[in-house]
Amino acid sequence: MAPFSSFALIGVGTIGSFVATELLKQKNVSVKLFTRDDTKPELEPFKQQGAVIVKVDYSNHEELKKALSGVQVVVSTVSHSFLEGQVDIGRAAKEAGVQLFVPSEYGVATLEGFEAPKQVVRDALEEMQLPYTIFLPGFFADIFHTFFDFNYAEGYIHVYGTGKSKMSLTSRVDVARFMSHVLTTAEPVDLAWATLSFEGDRLAPLDIAALAEKKLGKPIAIKYHDYAETKAKAESDFRAFLAVLAEDGKGLAGTVDEVQRTIAKFFPAWSPQKYDALFIPSA
Repeated sequence: MAPFSSFALIGVGTIGSFVATELLKQKNVSVKLFTRDDTKPELEPFKQQGAVIVKVDYSNHEELKKALSGVQVVVSTVSHSFLEGQVDIGRAAKEAGVQLFVPSEYGVATLEGFEAPKQVVRDALEEMQLPYTIFLPGFFADIFHTFFDFNYAEGYIHVYGTGKSKMSLTSRVDVARFMSHVLTTAEPVDLAWATLSFEGDRLAPLDIAALAEKKLGKPIAIKYHDYAETKAKAESDFRAFLAVLAEDGKGLAGTVDEVQRTIAKFFPAWSPQKYDALFIPSA
């Protein structure tokens, strides 16, 4: 069976805009961008690149199903607050004949705490027998420092615990490059029910501090926070949840072997930029 060539992208925000840009670079593909507001000026560049902008009311099942007609793959990049809303999109997609659903995950290999709604979506897609592909790149390397307050210009990072646990880090550009290549070149059978773990780099907070010191030529202060105190906040504070996840060694896309096998099979020529080369600003 030929690779997929018809896509609908749900959301063009934090990661969606990058995915849209990279999908539109692929040859012989059609891309629909779904939005509640088709007058947004930020959509114009995508339109100029060939995307079809589709205004939709996600609460209107029949309208959504009609908009998905002729689409092979739905790529969802909705925000965390709308994760469970993907179930209704999935139902409309199934009825419209969509062959693959990519739910909004793009993180680490855990489904606990704040990430639990992702399991709800997976279960629903399995129940309706709409195949899905999960893309797990770890933390977005270009913005993850904002969650943990790593400030290289002022010379400090925050560590919640020991800071010795490795994390998967991949820039949004590299995530989008990987996804768009895989979705337009892989055999559809290889994407059905697949979980693809990949990463641009694997570093611990203390590794990052050492790299920053070397590159910037100045000391980086480590501001330690008590792990137990941070964990006590993790059920209600998303930043604390992520910090504990990382310290517990769960801030990973998958095992080293899983990552290597995914890249070797689906995109061996992928060349993501390393964290220190791209995201630690020069002095």
